[in-house]
Amino acid sequence: MLLRRPTSIAPLAAGLLLLAGQLLAPAQERRNTSRIDIEQYTIDAEVTPNTSSVAAKASVRFVPLDDNVTSASFELNNALNVSRVVDGQGKQITASRNQQDYTVRLSFDQPLPKGQPVTITFYYDGRLTGQEDSPVYGVKFAAIHPDFSYLMYPARWFPVSGYSTDRFAADLKVTVPMGYSVVGSGIDSKQTAGDKNIFEFRFERPSFPGSFAVIKDQPVKVPSEGVTTSLYFRGPEAEFVQQYGTEVGKIVSYFTGVFGLAP
Repeated sequence: MLLRRPTSIAPLAAGLLLLAGQLLAPAQERRNTSRIDIEQYTIDAEVTPNTSSVAAKASVRFVPLDDNVTSASFELNNALNVSRVVDGQGKQITASRNQQDYTVRLSFDQPLPKGQPVTITFYYDGRLTGQEDSPVYGVKFAAIHPDFSYLMYPARWFPVSGYSTDRFAADLKVTVPMGYSVVGSGIDSKQTAGDKNIFEFRFERPSFPGSFAVIKDQPVKVPSEGVTTSLYFRGPEAEFVQQYGTEVGKIVSYFTGVFGLAP
């Protein structure tokens, strides 16, 4: 690679000062934000593929890590509208939205004691067609279509604190119309209520769950290495289903030999 020496140090110095300001500003904001530790999400979400919409109730249990916490910030996709946020007694919490950094800032009437668990609940809804601005520039992490849908953790489709750094457990229920299925991470179960299917995914160990897909097609089941894998492919990629299933069987067999049987 060829590097050219700058003709003047002034533009370089100005650029460095601007960069330093950009780096220090977020750091200062983080220092001014009270620290909390997310423990558990309990989420009920209903996805309506024909209208590309989702409506959700997300309860968050967290522990304040600082003394006298009076505020907390959560990241939430700008396409989703928060109707209200309440505490464990159902009392409404003041919430303000900042579209620039995808945050919802909560202000508590009384300081939260350090180390004592707190549960709050968000009620929100919106449309996610895949055309909205993504929290991760240039990458679509959420889209709801009549034939398939996916909502992934990086999309911030539920209120997130400590993105990719604060691990959490989760109990996720997703309601979809009859004829649709949901696949996601965790111990799964299914029930039917009227003309809707309700899928539940429980992830009891702290991690980064919360990603799922809504599908209509039936899976292709591929046996390999004593493991039967259900795979969902669309379009031209469907021809690779056998190869993927074979490799998944090898992967599970290898890690079982290293760590023992999966839960």
